[in-house]
Amino acid sequence: MTPLKLRLQAFGPFAGKEEIDFTALGSNPLFLINGPTGAGKSAILDAICFALYGQTAGADRDPQQMRCDHASEEVLCEVSLEFMLGNKRYAIWRSPIQERPRTRGEGVTIKRAEAKLWYLDGSDEGVLWVSKSVNDATNHINTLLGIGVEQFRQVMILPQDKFRELLMADSKDRESIFSQLFETHIYKQIENKLKEQASGIKQAVELHQSKVRGILEGANLDCREQLNIEIESLIPALFQAKSEKDQAHGEVQKQQSEIDKAKTINRQFDELDAKRTDLSLINKQNNDIEVKKALLSQALSAQKIYHLYTNNVECQAAYVSASKYHEQAKLAVSNARSQHRQALSRVETAKLNAGALDDFKTQQIELKRFSHQLTKLSDNKERVTGATAKVASSSQALEQKKCSLGALASELLKKEALVISHTHTLEQVTPLQQALDKLAQKHNERSMLDAISADIAKCLKQQRIDQAQLDNLAQVFEKACTIATQTEIAWHMGQASLLAKELSHDKPCPVCGSKNHPNPAHEDDSNMLVSKEQVGEDRQRETVSRENMQEAKDTLATISNKLETQQNRFAEHSQQLGQYAQMSLAQLEQQQADISRKLASLTNLQLTKSKLNKRIIQIKAQQASSTDDLLVLEAKASNDNNAMIVAQTSANELAAQIPKEHHDAWQLSQSLQQLSATIEQLTVLLREAQTDLAKKQSSFDQASATQKTLLNGLHGQEIRSSKVASDWQQALFNSEFSDTKHFMQAQADESQQHALKQAIASYQTELDSLNAIVKQLWQRLSNKQRSDVSSIEQGLNANTKISAEKDKIWRDLEARYISLVNVSDKLVKAETQNETLNQQYSVIGTLSEVANGNTGNKVSLQRFVLSVLLDDVLIQASQRLHIMSKGRYQLIRKEDRAKGNKASGLELEVHDGNTGKPRSVATLSGGESFMAALSLALGLSDVVQSYAGGIHLDTLFIDEGFGSLDSDSLDAAIRVLVDLQASGRMIGIISHVTELKEQMAKRIDVHSSRVGSSISTIA
Repeated sequence: MTPLKLRLQAFGPFAGKEEIDFTALGSNPLFLINGPTGAGKSAILDAICFALYGQTAGADRDPQQMRCDHASEEVLCEVSLEFMLGNKRYAIWRSPIQERPRTRGEGVTIKRAEAKLWYLDGSDEGVLWVSKSVNDATNHINTLLGIGVEQFRQVMILPQDKFRELLMADSKDRESIFSQLFETHIYKQIENKLKEQASGIKQAVELHQSKVRGILEGANLDCREQLNIEIESLIPALFQAKSEKDQAHGEVQKQQSEIDKAKTINRQFDELDAKRTDLSLINKQNNDIEVKKALLSQALSAQKIYHLYTNNVECQAAYVSASKYHEQAKLAVSNARSQHRQALSRVETAKLNAGALDDFKTQQIELKRFSHQLTKLSDNKERVTGATAKVASSSQALEQKKCSLGALASELLKKEALVISHTHTLEQVTPLQQALDKLAQKHNERSMLDAISADIAKCLKQQRIDQAQLDNLAQVFEKACTIATQTEIAWHMGQASLLAKELSHDKPCPVCGSKNHPNPAHEDDSNMLVSKEQVGEDRQRETVSRENMQEAKDTLATISNKLETQQNRFAEHSQQLGQYAQMSLAQLEQQQADISRKLASLTNLQLTKSKLNKRIIQIKAQQASSTDDLLVLEAKASNDNNAMIVAQTSANELAAQIPKEHHDAWQLSQSLQQLSATIEQLTVLLREAQTDLAKKQSSFDQASATQKTLLNGLHGQEIRSSKVASDWQQALFNSEFSDTKHFMQAQADESQQHALKQAIASYQTELDSLNAIVKQLWQRLSNKQRSDVSSIEQGLNANTKISAEKDKIWRDLEARYISLVNVSDKLVKAETQNETLNQQYSVIGTLSEVANGNTGNKVSLQRFVLSVLLDDVLIQASQRLHIMSKGRYQLIRKEDRAKGNKASGLELEVHDGNTGKPRSVATLSGGESFMAALSLALGLSDVVQSYAGGIHLDTLFIDEGFGSLDSDSLDAAIRVLVDLQASGRMIGIISHVTELKEQMAKRIDVHSSRVGSSISTIA
């Protein structure tokens, strides 16, 4: 990487825009960066490193702190760099997080960090790769250069007081640097892969060994031999126990059948007794049913003459209603006649009062004329009042303006003092913002820690579920094993019985060879022979259940591994967080909120400061215009006084034209309203009296006609009522009822009649049904008697107890036998798997131990490869160090193993030609360390480029260090740098050494001043 142009603005000590054109220094120049202490020489290296990686060269300076205090608030702090990589050109621009004035309103806002990256393809604008994201820009730079910021600081920039770090780094740190430069990560991946495989195999071996011990312990066994002996001893005992169990079970079933038959007969006798009881009860209801039949007959008779009764009632009610309406009509005629006479009297009275209307109307016209003149007088008085108020207002405004001049002067002094105070307080903004950013980062890390904790809880829950499922599947597997074993034993017993059928006296047994057959096997008639296919099916189900159980074990192992991984991550994140790991998110958020409130308060303070500055400008402008305002106010007061005098004169003339008794506008208005009301009232009363008289005459005529009509209707209704009453009395006399009361008591509606009919029918149905059931049960039980069930149950209980004991003995023996057979199968499978794992570990484990540096000299595979590369670097570095140290020193790699478990293989020593012995590089003096570090950096640059063409270390910047060299060593170092320059490198040196300034014609001079530094180039 070769820098071409560096542009910076408001960065470090540089307040304005500065540009360094490295191409003006020539091709691959050797140049000096010169300037007084504090001028900003190291800031140039900070700018290059910041442009590429977003961090400074020294790593102890935060990019947020690099904004120049001399720069104006409107100027943006930014850095851009054009550079060459091979034969391709690129440009990058960065801006750190900083405060910026608000575009609208007062105060400041925080501008986030930004970055842009271009590939310069020869066009005017180039190809924009990154438009804003600082992380994307940094990732692209890491890919392009092939090194990160830490490696860039150590191999391309030797910052002030940092040149010894690469030289003094231990094996672990140097491994990290070299692995990225030489891209040896593939060897580290091989180490990790071998370690991971070996660890997995080792865990599997331990798991199988533990499984074997658990299998034996679960069966209460100590060894495999004890297992075989116990299986052989269980087979005859198992056959004997099964035979005794089956015999006892047959006795129990026989007695259970006798009990069931006895209980059935007893239940039928109980049912016969119950039905006879029900029949006796229903016969007692016969009298009630006869009463209901009589009630139903009377209800039907009453229903036949009910219509004559209702006609009589309705006619009598109609006659009473007609008589009532006729009496009401007679009263209405009398009332209408009285109201007509009253209305006629009111009309006569209203006509007498209407004679005074003409005089009242004349008085109304005169009062309206006075009211109009009084309105004009009121308007003139208002104008007088307004003019007087304007005079008073103008005078008051004049006095207030004079007083405000003194108040403005006092306010100006106070506001200027507050601005100075607020400026000092606002210096806290930058430290608080930095603390807030750090807390935000810790908050995100703490949130991730909570997420990992939640995942751990989820894994623990899933682990418990998987364990329960495994236990359940294990039980299923044990049951399947038991069934398969039982089936196989039954098959063997069947085969033995078949073989026994073929035996004959004095002929040898094909199994044992004996000619005596004292106890041959017999076929059990209660069980069918088991086929070989049934045995195979049960064994297949056993295999499926075993596979399901193994799958559950694998699932449990997976979740357990995930749980362990998450727990390790939790521990790592907790360690990284440090004290923040003990704090809750609420506490971190509270701290963030506290700082945010402080920043918000300071932002408000900044706004207040801006408002104060504006107010100061306003006060000064107001003071400048006060004289003109006073003259305008005096002229206005004079004009207002003249207008008041004219208005007063006009008002006096109008007042003389109106009588004194009518000067009061309210009283005049009241008199006029009362007069108008009197005129209107007399007119309305006459009109209303005439209208009411016409209405009352109409009401009287209508009431008379209605009375006549109702009287005719009353006579007709009286005739109809007499005839209907006669018909009803005749019908009642001809019926079975003695009077109307007796008739009403016999009434029953349809629902009541239906209920009576249903009750009678239900009674008859139930009676017939019970008679039939009793007859049927009596015929069925005529030749039978009740049984004594309790005596039979006593015998059954005794036999059931014996059967249960026999069954338990057989089941215990069978369960033990099946369990031992399963244990034997598990042991065979586990031993086979364990042997396979041991063979795998003998290969993979050995390779892992060697590759990870756990044997011999503790040198891992990657460190071994890097040691070879380091030897090449040291050859190149020693050539230059030999020249600079006048043939005294050479860099060598320490090959002795480090003490304890510390990694070794990449430590450095220096061979001292004066003593002929190697010694630690830490024993070198300051000047010697500088020469060694410079030589190491140059040698590393040579070797990296020779091994990997993708990494171009074409530039080296050296910040100080030459002051520790004597004149001869300085000359030697310069010769080495000149030789390096001749090989195509750009070398920049920052130093105060006078000899360097005299020897190096090409310089970049940094000039300091009270308002910021500036840069000039001398080619």
